[in-house]
Amino acid sequence: MTTLRSALVTGATGFVGAALVRRLLTQDIEVTCLVRAGRGTHFSPTPGLRVVETSFHSAELGPVLRECRPDVVFHLASYGVHQRDRDPELLLDGNVRLLVRLLQAAAGRDLRRFIHAGSCSEYGAPPMAAAPIMETAPLRPISLYGAAKAAAFLYGSSLATAIRVPFVTLRPFNVYGAGEAPQRLTSYIGERLRHGEPVDLTPGEQLRDFLYVDDVAEAFLAAAHSDRLDDTAYNVCSGQPVSVRALGEAIADALDRPRHLLEWGRRPYRPDEPMALVGDNRRFTAATAWRPRVTLADGVRRLTAADRRPSGARHAV
Repeated sequence: MTTLRSALVTGATGFVGAALVRRLLTQDIEVTCLVRAGRGTHFSPTPGLRVVETSFHSAELGPVLRECRPDVVFHLASYGVHQRDRDPELLLDGNVRLLVRLLQAAAGRDLRRFIHAGSCSEYGAPPMAAAPIMETAPLRPISLYGAAKAAAFLYGSSLATAIRVPFVTLRPFNVYGAGEAPQRLTSYIGERLRHGEPVDLTPGEQLRDFLYVDDVAEAFLAAAHSDRLDDTAYNVCSGQPVSVRALGEAIADALDRPRHLLEWGRRPYRPDEPMALVGDNRRFTAATAWRPRVTLADGVRRLTAADRRPSGARHAV
């Protein structure tokens, strides 16, 4: 297992990024968070944590990496996670071009690994809905965000090989948990139910591979520590199909709210969402000590318990 002393994290103000930073700090790893100007106020003063505000232009990235000398770069910054963010130029800039600039800044550094956050949306709709998706499956994204993430993976992998940066992509599947953005599924359901309000939803037949955010953060850390990963992509998932309806009902039960508030079928399915998206995690678990630890029932309990705390307690790094 590789010993880590320092890490650089982009996307640290995001859902998974914030969880990863907290986990790194528990291991006494010095963390430099690279954030866009004005986002540094998201962080509380914390020993071992340094926040650098930047415009992410190429001229700024090189000096930052020279100064902090990270063992590992965790690149989680991305544009397009939210459904409203679908500007084509910003999708390219916030995924492909940003990755290229960061890889170029990392070239020639004594870097043990560059870990890039991909997405299960790169796969699109699997040809066999009942079969878990392996990393060898073709990339056939059906959303602009999935296409941008797939393009970033393909271009980034080729560039990293050319400039000799050890480059690994992790593709998390459906991440949920405390600190999730309010428009995300579990937060939306929980917020409406807590106020006793009906929740307008699709029919809920979609099968998804839900993974609690702490398990995802642990996967990124496991990838940084492992000496057995190849420079390729790995699925980060549970491998267990769960319907959206089952997830909604579990949240209602945990909050002790009547299930009839879940109005299944009030919304149509989105045209860019597959009906089944479940991953195969065997490649990643074979190369690391990582296993998903948080069951759906436990994750929902943690989620609903966190939602009862003050917002500052949920989001502090």
